[in-house]
Amino acid sequence: MQKIVAELKPLNRKILFWGDIAMHDPALVKALPQTFKDSVIAIGWEYNPQLKGFAPWIEPYIDAGIECWVAPGVNNWNRVYPNNNNMFANIQKFTAEGQKGGCTGQLNTIWNDDGEGLINSDWYGILYGAAAAWQQGEAPIPQFQSAYGAVFHGDVTGKIDEAQKEMMLAHALLKDNFKQSDGSDLLFWVDTWSPDGQHLGDLIRPYTSELRLHAERAIVLVRQARMTANLREIDALDALELGARRMDLIGLKFQVTDEIANYYALASKNQTSKVKTERSLVSSSLGAINGVNGKLQDLRDGYSLTRDLYEQAWLKSYRPYWLHNNLARYDLTTQLWLSRIDKVRSAQRQWAATQTIPTAAELGIPAPPVTAVH
Repeated sequence: MQKIVAELKPLNRKILFWGDIAMHDPALVKALPQTFKDSVIAIGWEYNPQLKGFAPWIEPYIDAGIECWVAPGVNNWNRVYPNNNNMFANIQKFTAEGQKGGCTGQLNTIWNDDGEGLINSDWYGILYGAAAAWQQGEAPIPQFQSAYGAVFHGDVTGKIDEAQKEMMLAHALLKDNFKQSDGSDLLFWVDTWSPDGQHLGDLIRPYTSELRLHAERAIVLVRQARMTANLREIDALDALELGARRMDLIGLKFQVTDEIANYYALASKNQTSKVKTERSLVSSSLGAINGVNGKLQDLRDGYSLTRDLYEQAWLKSYRPYWLHNNLARYDLTTQLWLSRIDKVRSAQRQWAATQTIPTAAELGIPAPPVTAVH
């Protein structure tokens, strides 16, 4: 760093550096030459809430006489929509402690590690970061939440504010109860028929219904808000609705996988029955899995619709570069469910021809949840 500062001194600019390269060695930071200290700004970064406070990210530089900024984050990375619970707690406390401790600025951060994040999903955190940086002390969260929709979108109904809260409740439900993750890309993409997906299904099953209710309320609230005249920042509203649809699809695919497993187990159980009404359950169960409005079609349509909405939202945020890497995942997942439609259709033809059906394992269908088959 001293070499870089020396090389760039003729430009008469201060050099910013990420604080993690120095925060764990405060004695060395203090020992640096004063000319170096006067030429740099340390940026202490931490993107999650910290119950014990943010002093470790601030004090090493203040104590050494180095100007510092704080860098909280919008918590958008690796998620179908930013986790604004984490965002609020992180930005509010870190920024206020930075002000109190003597830091001179805030650099609010967005990270798109997964390559999927949309900038138009991030305005809630971006604007709260600005509010927190531009006022003294802790920026009131309820005040921001009740003002956001009207100030940013021109929504006088409060519907957009409530939709944002529903997305926060969805994240909190998963983080506090499911505990494996919040509304993450991992959950969105995991194959629910795979061993990993089945393991996660056992854990998330108690929460899928409530998760979907939060997501669907958000969708409805956004749609109701769209009826308001003169709304602004429609691209951000589209991204919010897309985030809610992706959150809803997380819950849907785990629910539908259970339903498919139950239907197929029922069909398997009754294929050798001598009772006509029981044998008829084979055809009806297979038809519920694969038909015009079958469960497999629900998953195919969920990912193909979301793909189109995602492409539209991406092009409102960015240039096309990298888009096809993300669309390929949607296409691959849609193709996966199409291949399963073909397998179950083949089982339906087998039933019609031989009055037998393959085992669930032969089709890759998971075992039904405990207590399921009647």
